Amino acid sequence: MADKNDKNIYIHDVIGGESGKALIDCFFVRQGNTYTFFDSDGTEKASDIKVGEDFSVHLDRVPHVKWTLAITNPVGPDKLLGKWRDSDDPASAEGSYQAEAGGSGDPEEPNAASAGSYS
Repeated sequence: MADKNDKNIYIHDVIGGESGKALIDCFFVRQGNTYTFFDSDGTEKASDIKVGEDFSVHLDRVPHVKWTLAITNPVGPDKLLGKWRDSDDPASAEGSYQAEAGGSGDPEEPNAASAGSYS
């Protein structure tokens, strides 16, 4: 289990299907050129993650869903851009995310990034 700290790279913003909100407050920890992914409770879910490669996880909050994520673009050492999809409804449950170091962010912020907020 990882301690939550300012060096963790938290998913703050999720764009796409409604199910993606389950990824908010999950986070990555960088170790050299690879990453480890943790759920929002700090439980390790995947390790040895490389940029551009898909990885799959189950989150305890929604155990029936298999998540597939990828880091598509690291922006310096403390910001990541990526994509996600879930197995619940593959036709409509996919999108992108942004993760940044420094805590879980403003609880209202993720809603502003939902697909419905862009007009």
